[in-house]
Amino acid sequence: MRLREFLEARGADYSFKVVAHVNLRGGIGKTISSITLATRAVQYGFKTCILDLDSQGSASLAFGKLPGEDDPIFYDVWQRPTEMLPGALQRIEDQLFILPSSLENGLLDINMINPSAQKNAVRGVCAELKANHFDLVVIDCPPSLGTAVISTICAADIIVIPVASDAFSFRGLEITLNEISSICQTFSIRPPQIRILYTKFDRRIKISHDAAARLKANYAQYLIPIYIRTSTDFLKALERGETVFAHSQKSHAKDDYDLYVRSLLHLDSALAGEEDD
Repeated sequence: MRLREFLEARGADYSFKVVAHVNLRGGIGKTISSITLATRAVQYGFKTCILDLDSQGSASLAFGKLPGEDDPIFYDVWQRPTEMLPGALQRIEDQLFILPSSLENGLLDINMINPSAQKNAVRGVCAELKANHFDLVVIDCPPSLGTAVISTICAADIIVIPVASDAFSFRGLEITLNEISSICQTFSIRPPQIRILYTKFDRRIKISHDAAARLKANYAQYLIPIYIRTSTDFLKALERGETVFAHSQKSHAKDDYDLYVRSLLHLDSALAGEEDD
């Protein structure tokens, strides 16, 4: 907590935030970005909860926190968050928790058919996390426009759209941007801050440079000025049930995501002149 006190004294903002990783295209780093952001944010002093809404439970699996048959998940919690949420959270480490996911979250499209439920379900859970003194909620979303994503868009302060180099990824970006706008209009809510994170950048491949140029040309107002380079470190860490920040050795995977976290959480000025961990 001394680091947090130091950063707060230098202007870092620890006010409550909900950050969601959303793209209707799968396989582009939503889960890696979610768990890595959460882990690094804790190291910077944020009490953090990962809200796993993907019925595949990839974030839960990454930390070895797949729920048991009787363990509550979002599907069970959202209607009674004050009563159920504290007991549903699973501790990963000090100041880092997860509300795990399982296949039953795939039934949310039936369970949350009412527009009011769609607007308020994730909001209600996040409000309860705020009441329990969390600073940051990181939401890992499924790659589909179901009620979980609609409700997340209604709750998020920041939506990060990971994008890779392929055409399907860019199509997912366009659809996601359109859906965010449409959902905010439908529910008469203020649009979240939108950021685009370029993942899987490979400097050796022309298509990566072409994609970077396209993002700069067409989406400069949203683009985070850090590219996440391809690396085997992510898969190696996942196989160990860790993130790349679990150990102190240097890697560009750590460097890239550290810069992403600093940019997203506005820590750059507070950390100016300090050595990286």
